[in-house]
Amino acid sequence: MWLIFYLLQSFATTLQPAGAQVPVICYHNLAAPGAGDMLHVSPATFRQQLQTLRDSGYHTPDPALLAKGAPLPPKSVIITFDDSHADHFLTAAPALEEAGFRGVFFIMTVTIGKKGYLTTGQIRTLHAHGHWIGSHTWDHPRITGEGGFPDTQIQLTGTKATLERITGAPVTLFAYPYGFWNETIVAQVKKAGYKVAFQLSEKKSSTSPEFSVRRIMVDGRWNGRQLIRAMHEAFK
Repeated sequence: MWLIFYLLQSFATTLQPAGAQVPVICYHNLAAPGAGDMLHVSPATFRQQLQTLRDSGYHTPDPALLAKGAPLPPKSVIITFDDSHADHFLTAAPALEEAGFRGVFFIMTVTIGKKGYLTTGQIRTLHAHGHWIGSHTWDHPRITGEGGFPDTQIQLTGTKATLERITGAPVTLFAYPYGFWNETIVAQVKKAGYKVAFQLSEKKSSTSPEFSVRRIMVDGRWNGRQLIRAMHEAFK
């Protein structure tokens, strides 16, 4: 009995404490070979980064755990994709699955089916393969100041309903356009029924940390080791 208790206690101490920020990384374009900046990562670099994460023991937990404040095991990382690019289905998803990972795909619903963007069928397939689908608003509006979305039916509840019809599952994850958020927007996102919302690198909300989850954008010039160092630095 004491041995079991000791082992359970030892395991508990390896978990990230409740409320701790798990590393969250953000990709946009998985561009042609040679591209490399904060918005463009070549497919070869992307695959190498994933391989390094896998070989280093990382895994991708359910992002819904962030809403519950549940402790997460060490070597957790949440891999996200913004802006609904077709290469997220054609390049990112196969590489993720080969590495044993799952990603979070944030969709702008205005782009669904347009050239270079995800189709309804591709979004449905991503969900069916175990990836998570979240909203990135209808058309990625730029909000500044202390105001919120002028039309939450279009930008928040409408996009949520569209994605739920496509996937047949609740959509509870949201990513702020340009990473911008304020307390007015947080209140709107909560009211629309989302449970976790992701920004970029600003300070988290002291009252609603699950609605201001920090992310870092992945630089296309980083190799896998540099990515891990950047994660350690940003989320220490």
